[in-house]
Amino acid sequence: MSQVVKLCCSVQNYAWGKPASKSLVAEFTNNSDKTERFAELWMGTHPRGHSVVKQTNQELKNWILEDISSRLGSLCPTISGNKNGDLPFLLKILSVDKALSLQVHPTKEHAAVLHSRDPQHYPDPNHKPEMAIALTVFEGLCGFRPIDEILKNMKCHSELHPYLSKDVVEVINKATPVSDETAFVKKLFTELITMKNSAGLINEKIKTSSDRSQSDELFQRIHTQHPGDGGLVCIYLLNHVVLQPGECMFLGANKVHAYFSGDCVECMACSDNVVRAGLTPKFIDVDTLVDMVDCTPGSAASQKLPPTNSGDEVRSYVPPVRDFAVDRVTCDRKTVTLPSKSSPQIMLCTEGCGSVATDESAEGVVRGDVVFVVPGVVVRVSGSLTLFSAYSQG
Repeated sequence: MSQVVKLCCSVQNYAWGKPASKSLVAEFTNNSDKTERFAELWMGTHPRGHSVVKQTNQELKNWILEDISSRLGSLCPTISGNKNGDLPFLLKILSVDKALSLQVHPTKEHAAVLHSRDPQHYPDPNHKPEMAIALTVFEGLCGFRPIDEILKNMKCHSELHPYLSKDVVEVINKATPVSDETAFVKKLFTELITMKNSAGLINEKIKTSSDRSQSDELFQRIHTQHPGDGGLVCIYLLNHVVLQPGECMFLGANKVHAYFSGDCVECMACSDNVVRAGLTPKFIDVDTLVDMVDCTPGSAASQKLPPTNSGDEVRSYVPPVRDFAVDRVTCDRKTVTLPSKSSPQIMLCTEGCGSVATDESAEGVVRGDVVFVVPGVVVRVSGSLTLFSAYSQG
């Protein structure tokens, strides 16, 4: 039995993706089509973007089902809740050129409700926690700012005050103390995200102002991409997070976020459930997002997920969910031995070249190659390369 097999993976072309000349997705798939934008590379068994085993030209899921006990193991079905050959995780590359979707992802229980109620717009009955590991400088919004930052930003934009409730404005002007920060942020967010023409009001104020904040500059930049969009006001409420290469942020259920620019490795539970409220031409469901969003204030630094170890060879990014974790493995003309895992692994080479081997199988890899490794085997990674390995947690 082949314990290591190469995969051919699915490309997603979205308007916010990068042109072929700048996109890692296009580079990794050897695609130079100048008429397309290359946004995402999907690695896994999700039906919207399944991977194919190169050796047999089979969908990965079907190849797994031929010998499910050896190729999937016993751990994954306990996480996914089924034995149909699906992996509990989905690995991606994102190449972001334009701001995309102000969004949250539901809990597993809420995902089932949304799917039952509206399967067209919520196609999966599964949750979608996710994390992004920067390959280049990667920028976005994540989680609500500390309350003092929110109040300062709102005080500077008094053009919005006539459209806010009196008690909210009193807190902004500090005539009334905040007794429950999360409840206040929820109320403020709800009023702003449902406000008519908030982006137009802010844009007019900024155009005539000589004293612009960093948030104002960010607003203007994203406004050119999504003029008049109601989600733009969230730039003043949410943390502007900039990840350096190797840094990671975790996005749990109900955490509001949006990506602005850069390239990253993204890993998530195997789902495509997204509740959106702006910065997209796709289906928007503001009421559902408002009901579910977590409005707990926190710092930009608190949105980051540090690796559990920081060795030169292996860094592990381990979120507080069982569905997935990711190791970054770096070799410098040597062999790194990785212990066996109870889960299959999908490995993506992002730099250099070398090999991925077990006692019974081996595959050479270069930048952009993807391999699947069966569970329960010791893996030896050799050469001069960097790869990312996604798996479920035992």
